[in-house]
Amino acid sequence: MTRESIQILHTSDTHLGYRQYGLIDREMDIYKVFDEVIETALREKVDAVIHSGDFFDSTRPPPQAIHYAIRSLRKLSEVDIPFIVVPGDHDLPRRRMLPPLLILEDVVESVTVLGLKGPEYRQLRVRSGLKLLVAGLRNEKGIGARQRVREHLSRLPVDPDRPSVLVLHQTLHEVAPDYELELGDLPKGYSYYAMGHIHLYRRFALGDSVAAYPGSIEALRVDEAAAQPQRYVIVAEIETGRTISLDRIALQSARPQIVEELVFNSLESLRSSLTQLRDRLARYPEDRKPLLHLTVTNVPRGIKTSVYKLVENIVSRYVLSYRLRIDTIETKLPPSIQKASSSIKLEELLRDVLRDEELTHLAMRLIDVLGSDPQSHAVQEATRLVEEVFGLRGRR
Repeated sequence: MTRESIQILHTSDTHLGYRQYGLIDREMDIYKVFDEVIETALREKVDAVIHSGDFFDSTRPPPQAIHYAIRSLRKLSEVDIPFIVVPGDHDLPRRRMLPPLLILEDVVESVTVLGLKGPEYRQLRVRSGLKLLVAGLRNEKGIGARQRVREHLSRLPVDPDRPSVLVLHQTLHEVAPDYELELGDLPKGYSYYAMGHIHLYRRFALGDSVAAYPGSIEALRVDEAAAQPQRYVIVAEIETGRTISLDRIALQSARPQIVEELVFNSLESLRSSLTQLRDRLARYPEDRKPLLHLTVTNVPRGIKTSVYKLVENIVSRYVLSYRLRIDTIETKLPPSIQKASSSIKLEELLRDVLRDEELTHLAMRLIDVLGSDPQSHAVQEATRLVEEVFGLRGRR
């Protein structure tokens, strides 16, 4: 590092408190990986940690999520490393209630929440003693989001005399079709653009600087696990007006997720394929049992139950949990219909019908949870979610 440069660790989309498939093990997995993020910051001796939103998975995180967050973040306070976070869509209450990020800011000295009520910036002294300008704003979405974000960005300063970071929880057109900004909308002059909301690693050059998404610290959907099994944080060295270097650091504690597709020919051939898969799964230690996302295609409808039993008997004891999809021959759609149906985004349909972001998020979580096994556990977790959102706990 040069004398006037600053080294930052950039993370995002930690979703603390998320209980994937209703499994407490998955909730604990995320706390474990988040602690690794903090330990990485300490090991790399960074000057500041930047979080680009969706710190919590819900505006009503479970008590253990707040506990583990405080416990990890206090490690940064002990060595004077500031932690700066902007609210993502999961961090923003839809009704009048205290944003949980403010609890962290009140309790942990190192935490600064930026942009909760609009565009905001701070001049912060980092671990090395230098000053860093950090500007950011809360997530914006819906009709007119692009115009609102552009107006907010026009009100944020660029410091020509010291390193600076712009922190946003928004989607760029360059990474997804449903977007609020284009790369060209970002104001020039910042040393680094810390982006969040996209759960996969992406980076873009912007003049002498870099705009980057580190991705979520855990794959939270099967498509994320398939596209990017490895999870990362970013360590960037910056100086006034430019990014000097950017490194991805792999997170080692994220639980392995296996995405597999098998084509059915006969029960015997399927048994052989599953046995080979079992041998691969058996290599993982007990405390690192993977999640398995398995699809079996070309299955005659009449033996669907036999396929379920075969999968259960051969692989279930070697995984934390498995999600099994069986495509039967009779229900396979023509390619033209498959293409049309794959373009339909369930979350967008729910958002259009419900016209409420929190209800849309709840509906998506219920769909996710109610597809989990065992069914009794799924119903219990779904009930907990509904009670949590509507404040019904303790009234029955």
